[in-house]
Amino acid sequence: MEIRNTTENRSVVERAFSVLGVFRGRDHSLSVSDISRLSDLPVATAHRMVTKLVSLGALERVEGSRYTIGLRLWELAAHAPRHRALRTAAMSHMLRLQEKTKAMVNLSVRDGAEGIWLESLGRGGPVHVAPMVVGDRFPLHTTASGNVLLAYASSEAQEDILARALTRNRQEGLAGPLVLRRIVGQVRRWGYAAGDFQTERRTFAVAAPLRDGGGAVVASLSLVTDLAGAGGPQCVGPLLATAVRISREIATAQDRDNSNPHRLAHAQGGRPIPLHTFEAVEPAVESVVEAAVEGGRETALIRHS
Repeated sequence: MEIRNTTENRSVVERAFSVLGVFRGRDHSLSVSDISRLSDLPVATAHRMVTKLVSLGALERVEGSRYTIGLRLWELAAHAPRHRALRTAAMSHMLRLQEKTKAMVNLSVRDGAEGIWLESLGRGGPVHVAPMVVGDRFPLHTTASGNVLLAYASSEAQEDILARALTRNRQEGLAGPLVLRRIVGQVRRWGYAAGDFQTERRTFAVAAPLRDGGGAVVASLSLVTDLAGAGGPQCVGPLLATAVRISREIATAQDRDNSNPHRLAHAQGGRPIPLHTFEAVEPAVESVVEAAVEGGRETALIRHS
C-alpha cells in the first residue's frame, strides 16, 4: 500500500526518471524486477514504463529479459552544453597529462551536494584502482576532486554539504566537520587538494580547479597514481600546469562567444581573468611545484589571492 501511494503521487515524468536513474555504476543491464526494486515502483508499473522507454529508444533490451540505457538517451546527453564544452577544452590536455604522469586522469563537476565524473582516462593508472565510471555521482567530502569542488562552492552550499557529510561521517566513522572545514581552507590556500578517501593508502590523489574566463571554478581536474616511485607528489606540478592550460582554453572559448547563453559556471563567484594571466602563470606553476617536491616537501608552495 505504501508503494502504491508513493507511486500515485509521482508524475509520469518522475516515474520515468526513477527508472532511468537506477542504471548507475557498473550495473549496465537490469531486469524488470531489478528496476522495480531499485526505483521503488510496483513491478507492473515498472514494466509499463520500461516498455514505453524502449519504444522511445531511451532503453534497449539486451540478452534475455534485461535492459540497458539506449542509444537515443546517450545521443541526447552527449549534447549537454556544459559537458561538451568542458570536454572539448580538456580532453587533449588530459591525454598529454596521462602520458606524462602514467596516472589515471579524471574530470568532474559539481551538481548540488554531489560530484559527477565527466571523463576518466584510466589506462596507465594504478592497477589496483578501477577507472571512475563516467556519469557516476560521488560525495564531495570523500575525494580530492570533491574537496576542490566543495572549497569553491558558495558558502550556503558549503554549509548544506558539510551538514550532510556530518551525518554520514558519524555513521561511517570518518572525519568530522572541523577536519572537513580545515581541508576546505587548505584547498583555497594551496590551490589544490591532495589525498583521496575513496582509494587505498597505496595511492595518491590530487585535484585542481578549472576556471572560466570570469574566474569561477567550473570543474575539477584530478589524477590518481601510485604513491611510490615516480608517482605521488611529483604529479602535483604537471597537474596544476595542465589545469592552467585548460582554464585558458575555457576562457578563450568564452572570449570567442561572449553571447553564449550556456555559461559553464555555477555562480561560484570570481572576477574576470585576462587571457595573458594564464599565459604568464602557466610556465611558472610546474617549475615551482616540482622544485618544492624535489626539496622534500609533500605540499606545493602555491598560493592564490
